[in-house]
Amino acid sequence: MALLITSITCFPLLSLAHDQEIEGETEDLPPSQHAPCVEGTSSGYLCSNMELVHFVPVRSLNSTSTNDIWGWTDPLTGEEYAIVGLRNGTAFIHINEFGHPTYLGRLPTNSFQSSWRDIKVYDNHAYIVSEAPRHGMQVFDLTRLRAVDPANAPVTFFLSNFVYQGIGSAHNVVINEDTGFAYAVGAGSCSGGLHMIDIEIPARPQFAGCFGQDRYTHDAQCVIYHGPDADYQGREICFNSNEDTVTIADVTDKAAPVMIVRAPYFGSAYTHQGWLTEDHAHFLLDDELDERRSAGNTRTFVWDMSDLDAPFVTGVHRGATTSIDHNQYVLGNHVFQANYRSGIRVLRLGDLSEGELAEVAYFDTTPSDDLPAFSGTWSVYPYFKSGYIVATDINRGLYILWPRLDAISECSDGIDNDGDGQRDFGEDPTCWGPNARSESERFDVQLTIDPRRAHRKLFAGRRARLYLAIPGSDTVDVEKIDLESLRFHPGDITPKIRNHKKSRHLKDLNDDQRPDVPLRIRLDKAALEEGVQDVCVSGLLAGDPFEACVTVEIFSKRHHRRAKRRNGKNFVAKPSINAAGAVTANAVQNMKSRSKAEKNQNAPDHPL
Repeated sequence: MALLITSITCFPLLSLAHDQEIEGETEDLPPSQHAPCVEGTSSGYLCSNMELVHFVPVRSLNSTSTNDIWGWTDPLTGEEYAIVGLRNGTAFIHINEFGHPTYLGRLPTNSFQSSWRDIKVYDNHAYIVSEAPRHGMQVFDLTRLRAVDPANAPVTFFLSNFVYQGIGSAHNVVINEDTGFAYAVGAGSCSGGLHMIDIEIPARPQFAGCFGQDRYTHDAQCVIYHGPDADYQGREICFNSNEDTVTIADVTDKAAPVMIVRAPYFGSAYTHQGWLTEDHAHFLLDDELDERRSAGNTRTFVWDMSDLDAPFVTGVHRGATTSIDHNQYVLGNHVFQANYRSGIRVLRLGDLSEGELAEVAYFDTTPSDDLPAFSGTWSVYPYFKSGYIVATDINRGLYILWPRLDAISECSDGIDNDGDGQRDFGEDPTCWGPNARSESERFDVQLTIDPRRAHRKLFAGRRARLYLAIPGSDTVDVEKIDLESLRFHPGDITPKIRNHKKSRHLKDLNDDQRPDVPLRIRLDKAALEEGVQDVCVSGLLAGDPFEACVTVEIFSKRHHRRAKRRNGKNFVAKPSINAAGAVTANAVQNMKSRSKAEKNQNAPDHPL
C-alpha cells in the first residue's frame, strides 16, 4: 500500500454534541524551556520534586485540545516518542536525550472530531480508537517516523496502515502485550464490554470474542496474572472499571470468557480507571465523580487482589486537593496520577494492606485552582527509560517533565517504610534526619573528640583548633565515607582531614584495630562561640547521607588565665561526659612544663 506523506494541512471536521462535557477553552501559552522546581514553582507552575523540561502548546499541534497520551521507544535506536491524542487526530512527537521535543507529524481522525481518543502500542504499532462515530480502530506503523526529516516536519500521514472496522466508536483500547490481544471498551458492540481483538499480526487485527456480561466497561487492564491468588496464576485476567463496580473477568479462552466477580464498593460515584501494582497484589482505582458528589478531596481506592473471587477495599487515600482524579499508572513503588486541575501527582506506595499511600511529588498544570472540573491534565505516561514523563493538559498542550523521586528519602516521604508504626524523621528513631534514606537501616555514625586531644581544654582564640574523630566500628566502615562530602556545622565548612598524606586520611586513633577519620576545625572559621554547644559533621557513607554530633565546651581566654593563676602549672580538670556518653572538650588541661611521661600517666583513657 502506498503511503502519502505531505506537509501539514488543516481542515474543518464535524463536532460532536456530547463533547461539551469537557470544560474550559484552549489556553495559548508560549513554549517553555527547562525550569527547575525552586521554592515550589517551576516556570510559574506549582511543583514539588518535579520540574518542567519542555512545554508544547496545543495550538502548535494544529488542534484546539488534547486528550490521551502514550509512548513508544524505537527498539533499534532507543529514541523516545510521545503519541498525543488530539481533538482532530493524533500527533507524534520525538523527545531527544535532553527532553527537547520535535513535532514530526499527525494522523488525522478517521471520521469526525471528538474530545475522546485513546492510544496504546504493541509491536511498534499504535492502536487508536475514538468516540467519533464510524471511526474504527486505526493501526499506525510507528517505524514510519524514522523516515521523517525533522527539517520538513511536521507532516501529515493521511493513511493509517490499517483500520479495523469491527467497531465503530469506542471509549478506550486496552492491550495485553504479553498475549498480543487488544480490547476495545465502551464500544457499540459486545454490550459495551470487552471487544477482544487478535493483534498478533499487528497490521491485520482479527475479531477474537466478546465479554459483555457486566455490560459497559469504561476502562480496563488485562494481564497474565501472577498475583497471590494461586487459582488464577498464569491466566489472562482483565480488571475492568465498569461505572459502579470493579468487574474481574478470566479471558484466557476468548470464545468462553468467565466473569469472576462483580465487586461494588462504598462511596462509588463513577468507577473510571485503575492500575495493578507490579506484584498484582493490589489494584489502585480512581472514581471520577466522587469528588463532585461528596465535595471532598481526591480519593484513591486501594483494592486487595489476593483473592480474585472476593476483592475488597483496604483503604482510601485522600489527596491534598479537591480535583477529580482521571487516569493513573503504576511504575515500581510509585503511582503517577493525572488529576485534572491539580495536574500530575505522584504517590509512593506504602503498606497497601492498610491502604497506605503518600504524595511525594507533583506538577500542577493549572495552578489557578484545584476545582473538581473536567479540565486540566487528562493523562500521563511514565514508562520512558530516560526518566522523562509526558502528560497532556486538555486546554494547554503537552508537558515533558522530570521527576526527582530518588531525592525523596524514606525519612521524609510520609510512609512507614519499615513497618514499625513510626514514620519519618521526628517520629521514627532510626531516622537521624529528614535526608536519611532508610528507615530500617541506620548508620550508627558517632562523632567524638579525638582521644589524643581529649585531655585538653578547648579555649577560644583566633588560632584555636577543635580536634574530632569519626570512629570505625562493627556497623560503620569509615573507608566507605566520601571524605569530599564532609561538612562541619555550625558554619557549614569543610573540616580538615588530618594525617591524610601518611595514612590515606584514616588512622587508628583508639587502638581498636579499626581505622578512624581524624578531623580538625578552626574555631574562628566555624563561628563557634564560648560555652556548651553541639557540633555536627554530615556527609555520605556508602552513598547514603549521615550526620553525627557531639557536645563540646569552649572556654574563654580569661578563664584560661584564671585557671593558670589558681592552679599553677599542674591544673587538672575532670573529663566531662554528655548525656549521649560522648567525651566533651572540657577534659584535662596539662601545661607544657609537664614531662611527656607525666602527661601519659595522668591523661585519662577515653575509648571511642
